[in-house]
Amino acid sequence: MSDDTTSTVGDDTVVEKKKRILIVDDEIDITAVYSLLFELHGFHVVTAANGRQALNLIDSEPPDIVLSDCMMPVLDGIELVRLLRSNPKTAEIPIILMSALPDPQKLRKSGHDLFVQKPAKFSALLNAVEGMLNDA
Repeated sequence: MSDDTTSTVGDDTVVEKKKRILIVDDEIDITAVYSLLFELHGFHVVTAANGRQALNLIDSEPPDIVLSDCMMPVLDGIELVRLLRSNPKTAEIPIILMSALPDPQKLRKSGHDLFVQKPAKFSALLNAVEGMLNDA
């Protein structure tokens, strides 16, 4: 699948690169549903089951935005945020953290841009993602 959309305006062809979103969550149902919904709204979606997989994907092709669960095996979302913020190549990537059971102390110091309580309405999540990408 291509990361681009093509449209024609008059005699000119305009190629627009789809925004790349990385969804990081160890719950496969969540990644499947969010992937489908974001793809239907024109995003190129990449998924990872934990922070370590996410770092490997980001290293090969950085996303425009990261949507990550907090609690995951191997490398959790809070540590993922810390590692992304400490790397000059990834420090400016917008990050949304999600959790059903947030730890306010850890969240306060994590460096994420936005927190969303699970379960989240997709419309609110989509608005947050689009707003963050438009502000970037």
